[in-house]
Amino acid sequence: MGDFNSMFPNFLTQCLSLKTLLTPIAFLLITGGLIASTIAHHRSGNAQLQAIGKVIVLIMLIVFLPTWGNQIVSIVDDTVKNVLKVDPAKIHDQYQAALELKKSTDGNQSWWDKLFNFSTSIIESLMSVVFIILGWLASTIEWWAYILQSAILFIGYALSPIFIGMLMFPSLQIVGRNYLLNLLGIMIWPLGWGVAGLITQGMIDFMTDQSFLSSQNASGVIGYSLQNLMGLAFLGIWIIFSTIAAPVIIQKAIATGNSVASNMFSGAFAAGKAAGTSAATTFAGGGAAGIKGAIAAGALASAAGAESLATSSMGEGGSSLLGSLAQTNNRAHQRERDNEGQKKQPSFPPNDPTGDKTVAGLLDKSRNANA
Repeated sequence: MGDFNSMFPNFLTQCLSLKTLLTPIAFLLITGGLIASTIAHHRSGNAQLQAIGKVIVLIMLIVFLPTWGNQIVSIVDDTVKNVLKVDPAKIHDQYQAALELKKSTDGNQSWWDKLFNFSTSIIESLMSVVFIILGWLASTIEWWAYILQSAILFIGYALSPIFIGMLMFPSLQIVGRNYLLNLLGIMIWPLGWGVAGLITQGMIDFMTDQSFLSSQNASGVIGYSLQNLMGLAFLGIWIIFSTIAAPVIIQKAIATGNSVASNMFSGAFAAGKAAGTSAATTFAGGGAAGIKGAIAAGALASAAGAESLATSSMGEGGSSLLGSLAQTNNRAHQRERDNEGQKKQPSFPPNDPTGDKTVAGLLDKSRNANA
């Protein structure tokens, strides 16, 4: 697969043209902010020097933000892949390395002897095949994430002069600061994969633990099989979800200070619940209906994986897709109940659609009865 510049050769040039067009506007904002602060507040000489220093910093930020941003992206990516050695696309290699390490430290039985254990070898082979598929899916998602990151950053650099200029006005500082914080969060997207990789590696260590096999009997093989199935059930959701969600969750954490780990776990549980619902729908519906239900539920599972990162990262005021669907369903049921209630209300005669004559007649009857 090619990189972003080879796929979109003119995109960077167009973004640079937009940045050049907006830079004079940024200088006007900075100059206006400096003049306004000088005239309106009658600041001391010390404060004026600080304002001039701030102007110099903002000008440097306008000029060098793309260079500094690309350096941050390169450093973070190199740290995650070469120092932390985390790559969602290499889940199969991590599993094999952990498996070999655990088997080499097992003193009860050598690696070559355990190859003759047919049941254990079948389980580990199945795990390897599944991890190859998961690694391929993760690599595809990761490649698209890097493409999306480059596109967002280039557009962000192009628009940055206006938001940097806003930093000169106290009433607009929060807008410019939030913009730069979100841009910084996008730069460190790969760090989200690094955090998710810690959990992935812990689950792989759990799956490759050989404690059950030390008993050398059928119950040990069954326990080892259940251990791997539990780990696979978690990683099957976690690898795909974290590859998609972790970059955006780390971005929101930089901008808002939310907890990264708790947001990842809550989002993964939401995605797992939706995936479980899709599986139940698949088995419950047969034939074409079952296929349609599986497709719909699978789409809901994917949506849950995407929306859960928004729900967990937005914090207050955030609403989830599943919650919105539930609220929509509740409103539909409420409308049905209201309609049924309206139907149960007594209708007036055809010659009295408004009910005025009927009500007047009832009043006359009540007066005559009282008289």
